[in-house]
Amino acid sequence: MIRLLVNGLRIHFIQLSRSSNDIVAMTLWPILYATLAYYLFGAHSNPRVLFSASLGATVMAIWGSVTTGSSGALDNQRRYGTLELLVAAPVPFMAVLAPITIATASIGIYALATTLLWGWLVFGIPVHLAHPLLFVVALPSAVIAIGMLGLLIATTIVVYRAANFLGNSLEYPGWLVTGLLVPVSVLPAWVQPISWVLAPTWGMRALRHAALGGSTLPDIGACLAVSLIYAGLALFSIRGLERLARRRATLALS
Repeated sequence: MIRLLVNGLRIHFIQLSRSSNDIVAMTLWPILYATLAYYLFGAHSNPRVLFSASLGATVMAIWGSVTTGSSGALDNQRRYGTLELLVAAPVPFMAVLAPITIATASIGIYALATTLLWGWLVFGIPVHLAHPLLFVVALPSAVIAIGMLGLLIATTIVVYRAANFLGNSLEYPGWLVTGLLVPVSVLPAWVQPISWVLAPTWGMRALRHAALGGSTLPDIGACLAVSLIYAGLALFSIRGLERLARRRATLALS
């Protein structure tokens, strides 16, 4: 099972890295997001604030990639003609699907590299990590948490004909609710609890505290906790999807 997950993640990460669309999305869009944030905050403001904006642009790109990729994950396999083979394989379908969504989040590494490099070269933002080792732990924790949320999205909205459009529509509200555009504290009180169950909230907090200083371990723990919750809900959803597809014989239908 571990070999399946590792090989699946490696294969899908390589495939996404060979996609010009995904590479452009992970290199150019984060630079645009970060540049807008720099000028909104003031290009000569506190470097810590601008560094935080770079991290926010990275998580925004990861979330956008996951919502787009997860909403079309099963439809893509259906178009490739491999969905039936994957479902019929003698391994849990979740172990086959999870690497797809996690790999979609993992290419956010490109976004992190480009935003930090852009901020350093153009705006003179120093790249200094308060807790380098914790940052190395926080980054994969955030990627896995957001990827597992993508897995849950992929298995719940695939039954809708407009799954791709529904997934894309989650991108901008997610930026807002999880505090990537504005602090969660300024949002209405009824919105704030929603941010607590969404992975980008904790992923951003973990990266920010590891980079700028703060208590990082609780945020990393929260990323792992929501990952387990997403995995349990996704497993329940996948089993329901398989039963529904067998009963209606609609697995290959779009």
